[in-house]
Amino acid sequence: MARGSQEREQAFIETAKPETGHTIDEWMAIIEAAGLDLKPNTILKHLKANHDLNHMQANYLAGMYLNDGQPVYDYAVLYARLYDGKDHLRPLIDTLQAQADALFDDVVFVPTRNYISIEGHKIFACAKLTKKSVRVGLDLGDIPFEGRVQKAKGLGAMPNLSHMIEIDSVDDIDDAFLGSFRHAFDRVHNS
Repeated sequence: MARGSQEREQAFIETAKPETGHTIDEWMAIIEAAGLDLKPNTILKHLKANHDLNHMQANYLAGMYLNDGQPVYDYAVLYARLYDGKDHLRPLIDTLQAQADALFDDVVFVPTRNYISIEGHKIFACAKLTKKSVRVGLDLGDIPFEGRVQKAKGLGAMPNLSHMIEIDSVDDIDDAFLGSFRHAFDRVHNS
């Protein structure tokens, strides 16, 4: 679940020196000096093999290094990247979030590099910003694809989100949409 990623990364940042012997800035310099190919797995394998780090520690450091030394799960930065060139879609996400807040007690919108994860205790939806619209992926089980409810495409690695509804305007976040949104939440949280 994406929800805890920011907290886990922040905990690692705060304890990096006592747990690994170096601060985050020192690790960035160590990785830079190694002259590695700028691929996450190359950096991760190097850190594990040459610096006795566990997988999680090496993964966080590789991610931060490739993110210009900044935390990977900085929500403000992630949102800024998602909206880059797509700021006209912000009202759609804001409206969707307001509707989610009105429908549910504990639903959060968690930005990732490629989409916004929409989660209660479990992920039940996501929002993928395209150039012109927002694709809302939903876990609707075996409900047929018809009308606005389409087969999911281009949502990323979320196989349980088999359906999607594309929204182009705030008017698309209507009762029919909210019914499907609620159904996805109930399906995931009551199973």
